Amino acid sequence: MTTSTTPATVVLVHGAWHGPWCFDKVVAGLEARGVPVVAVERRRTHEPSGALRGVTDSAENERIVREALDEVDGPVVLLGHSFGGVPITTAPLGNDDVKHLVYLTAIMPDTDGSIPDNFANPDLVGAIQPGEDGSTTVQEDLIRPIFYGQCSDEDYELAMSELVRDEAAIPLGDVPRDTAWSKITTTYVVCTEDQALLAEGQRTLARRADRVVEWATDHSPFFSAPNLMIDLLDNLAREYAG
Repeated sequence: MTTSTTPATVVLVHGAWHGPWCFDKVVAGLEARGVPVVAVERRRTHEPSGALRGVTDSAENERIVREALDEVDGPVVLLGHSFGGVPITTAPLGNDDVKHLVYLTAIMPDTDGSIPDNFANPDLVGAIQPGEDGSTTVQEDLIRPIFYGQCSDEDYELAMSELVRDEAAIPLGDVPRDTAWSKITTTYVVCTEDQALLAEGQRTLARRADRVVEWATDHSPFFSAPNLMIDLLDNLAREYAG
C-alpha cells in the first residue's frame, strides 16, 4: 500500500511597484506539478485616484501577509522577493504552519536594523521618482537593465503595463522587533546578475540563512528563469509536505 502527502502550500510575496501578476509563470508551473500556491496581493486601492498602490508601511505589510497565511491550511513555504523580504521576516512569527522561508534577492532585516552598504545599487536609487504626494515610481527608461536585464521584450512590456506607484519611499532599514528567519529554516537565493540589489550585499545577508543558492539571473527570475523558481519551490514544498 502506498501513501501520498500533499505538498506544502507555497505563498509568494511580491516586491515594490509589482503585484501578484509577476509570479504568473511560477504559479502556473507549480500548479501543473500539483503544488498549491498563493500569490499575495500587497497593493491596495488609493483614494481618491482609485488606482492600485503598493503598500510600504511595514506594519500593514505584516498584517497583509499574516492574513494570507491564516487562510492556508497545513504547512507553508513562504517566499519574499526584494522588498517582500520585509513582511516575511515578521508575519510568520507565532505561526507554526510556516515551515520554511525563501528570500529571493530580498531584504532580510535583523533586529539591529543593519543593511549592507553595498546592497542597493545607486542606479536603482537614481531610477526612483518621487511624486508630489510622496508616492514613488521608477523611470521606465532606466529600469530595464536594473530589474529586467535578462527578460524578454514581452515580459518587460508586461511589467511596464502593470507596475504601480508605491505609497512612499522604500524603508530599507525598518527594524523588526523579532525575526522569523532566526526560528524557521531559511533559504536565501542570491541572484548574481541583479543590478538592483547587488550580489555582494545579498551574500552578506545570506549569511543569516540556513541554505544559500546562487543563480546567474537578474532581479526578476520569475520572468527570466521561472523554471529555477519552480524547481526550487516544488522541492521545498515536498520536503515540508504535510
